Amino acid sequence: MDRRFAALLAAGALSGVATELAVGYAPFRLLTVFAGVWVVAGAWIGYRARSSGAAAAEGAGFLAAMVCAFYVTVIVMQSQLRATLWLFWIVVALTGGSLLGLAGWSTRAGGWRGGLAAAGLAGLLTAEAIRVWLGFGSHQRLAYVAFNVVAAVAVLCWPRRGSRWIAAVAFLPAFVAGAIVFTAIPVMVYGGSHLPYQYQHYFWHE
Repeated sequence: MDRRFAALLAAGALSGVATELAVGYAPFRLLTVFAGVWVVAGAWIGYRARSSGAAAAEGAGFLAAMVCAFYVTVIVMQSQLRATLWLFWIVVALTGGSLLGLAGWSTRAGGWRGGLAAAGLAGLLTAEAIRVWLGFGSHQRLAYVAFNVVAAVAVLCWPRRGSRWIAAVAFLPAFVAGAIVFTAIPVMVYGGSHLPYQYQHYFWHE
């Protein structure tokens, strides 16, 4: 096994364990519903990869190892877990990790490909920043929102200068797509409980 790939698997597993252990502490309680750090991690891994194939494999491997380790830790500590939830997030990690890795790799390209890849990543990060801001009353949410906003700006700078105008133009459609993603997943998986609280009554009926 490639040393870099093995190191990323180990890093993903350690991240998963650390996330579950950290959520009991106030500053880290939103980590279980916060995707921004994983979007950045998957994209950065792809950006630093040696090829597009390696970018996809490494992004998927890192996130899949993280999810597996996270839920193993949940089982050890809580002795309960919905198998379908684990399987769902494994599929998301494998699919999303591949796409994030490829997107990160593609930002290195010139022309429309680099611009669109950067816009897609920045749109996801910005959409989730708004979801976190609207959906949670925690005082710590500002740090999570700031992380995503700073990361989105940084990602828009990844492409070559000639491609950055494409990223700027494509940012709004990418943001809309990101908002759809971060609305659809909470509805499908959690019945709307992870949506911004002012919209939850459309999905919860008491």
